[in-house]
Amino acid sequence: MSSPFNRSLFAQMPPSIVITEPVPRWKVWALYSLKVSALLLLCLLSFYAGMRFERQPQPGAALQTPAPSGAAREAAAQEPMPAAAPQAEAPAADPLLPQALEGLQIQSLNVARDRGQPGELVYEFVVANEGRSFEGNFEFLVLGVQDGRTVQWVFPSESQRGNGTYRLRVARYLKMNGRIQLPPGLTPQAVALSLREPAGLRASRGLVLPQ
Repeated sequence: MSSPFNRSLFAQMPPSIVITEPVPRWKVWALYSLKVSALLLLCLLSFYAGMRFERQPQPGAALQTPAPSGAAREAAAQEPMPAAAPQAEAPAADPLLPQALEGLQIQSLNVARDRGQPGELVYEFVVANEGRSFEGNFEFLVLGVQDGRTVQWVFPSESQRGNGTYRLRVARYLKMNGRIQLPPGLTPQAVALSLREPAGLRASRGLVLPQ
């Protein structure tokens, strides 16, 4: 037998079973369609991203050029090779322009006709050196006219260079003078002085003679 106390306790306790209303069928289909659409959209986006990645060239990948076919190679071999363009010749250096190498330079050069001795030139030049010592020969290139033709004549000749008269040694400074005996019939118009070592030209300077 239940006591009045137990009956009052059960009467105060709320029921444990809650009955909810059923979800409408259209709402269930709407939620299902929304989930399927979202899944399809995600798949499409993933497929599109993969296609874009494959089309882009990968860094460091070399582009390969397809090899020409046999017919293309034969046609290329039969075509005449284009003629090479002619190369322009380098202009000759002007012997009258001053040149200096490794600190050696001809500071001054004076050349004049000797009025008392026709067919001779008198010269004087000053050499300054701020580099290594110079030890070599000096020579003159005389530009002029002989028998109606333009000629170039070198002084001293090879036979005259052997006696050591035209050999120089310059440490820092040197002043030199002398005379040039011209060949018969040569009318000088310009003179260039060159200082040469066994390795080649070290310094040069030229001038035009007054007429």
